Amino acid sequence: MSVRSRIGIGLGMCAMVSLLGGTTVFAQAPETSKEAESLFKTMGFKIYGAVDASYTQNFNNPSTNINQMRIFDTQANSFSPNVAQIVFEKTAVASGSGWDRVGFRSRTSFGPNSRFSRARTNYQPGQDNTELDIQELYAEYIAPIGNGLKIQAGKIHTLIGFEQINSWENPNFSRTNMFGLSQAFTTTGIRFTYTWHPMVTTSIGLINGWDNIEDNNRGKSFEYLVALTPHERLGVSVYGSYGPEQSNGNAVFGNAAAGVCASGTPGCDPSGKRTVVGAIITAKVTNSDTIILEPYYGNEGNARAGGSQNARWNGIGAYHIHDFNDAWSTRVRGSIWEDAGGVRSCVGGSNFNGGTNSCAGGPGGFTGSTTGGGFNAQTGGGVAQTVWDVTLTLQYKPAPSLLTRVEYRHDHSNRNVFLYGTQPVNNQNTLAFQVVYMF
Repeated sequence: MSVRSRIGIGLGMCAMVSLLGGTTVFAQAPETSKEAESLFKTMGFKIYGAVDASYTQNFNNPSTNINQMRIFDTQANSFSPNVAQIVFEKTAVASGSGWDRVGFRSRTSFGPNSRFSRARTNYQPGQDNTELDIQELYAEYIAPIGNGLKIQAGKIHTLIGFEQINSWENPNFSRTNMFGLSQAFTTTGIRFTYTWHPMVTTSIGLINGWDNIEDNNRGKSFEYLVALTPHERLGVSVYGSYGPEQSNGNAVFGNAAAGVCASGTPGCDPSGKRTVVGAIITAKVTNSDTIILEPYYGNEGNARAGGSQNARWNGIGAYHIHDFNDAWSTRVRGSIWEDAGGVRSCVGGSNFNGGTNSCAGGPGGFTGSTTGGGFNAQTGGGVAQTVWDVTLTLQYKPAPSLLTRVEYRHDHSNRNVFLYGTQPVNNQNTLAFQVVYMF
């Protein structure tokens, strides 16, 4: 190409850029992106989430490679890509237009942890390895009544208990037995929340039952929460639920197994009522130290073997959180939990890695069931026991969006429900490492 031709092409390009407004050509895409982002924020939409991975070493080296009596951290001596979670939501606010009063939340989890949290909502536990769980999916509206009555409908995290499904929302990496084996994860129904005073908020919900997307009987349960803040450094919440939780055969393992309940079968008496009550007491004793106590009690009619005996479980959890600064903190937890009827622990039930959470060596060499379903629908064939744990966690956040933890935990039971190699024993010790990226 001649020099004259090159000059001509260059002059032509300059003229085109000049006619189109110079920088306007190259800034068009970013401007559009900014406008879309601004509209997204104006509408009040938010997208956030987290990615959670860990490694857990079990010093008992169980032959099953399973950490017995654990909830999500069941894989012994193994790396685990626990979960990736995305939340899309619009929070309802009491002030403003009608649009401002409307909101929703969709919380979607992917990964091995989702197998277990998904199974807890009676979608064929033990028969499905799908690693997708819609943890929450609900709409909300704040009615212009008094201070604003919040109405939520759909699948929502339960009002019961201090701990949550997601580990990064808890002080420690692992969860207590009290949470995993005797408290609901989610509820599906309608919930009303009202703040009477800056120090008093109440919630009440009418629900299908514990973890039931599809009701497993013809009754409904209700849940409640009374949250009091008598002082800026002290909070006291009382929670509970009451209602029929046992199945009439409609959805023990999902509706695909309708009709499996027979008269007199443990866990199949929809007239039996489940009652639980607990409290969360939070005290900010210094600017760096927080103490949390959670006493808890549960009872259910006609849930034990024989179909005519009540089941009882109860426990207490205690936490001490010390923040050295914004990056470093320690979390010490102690909990004790009693399964007096043997209906909440060591009764089978699949965990997320395809094994079972049945216990290793109860009375008579009990090894548990492999058929699943033991956490939500009582089987009455488990091991009555008292189990406790001491958990020490060191947390470091090198950046606000990055959380790392090292956790040592000792579990002990009055029964031989753990494994040391192939030998049933009454204790186990684990060391876990966790990394969570939040966005």
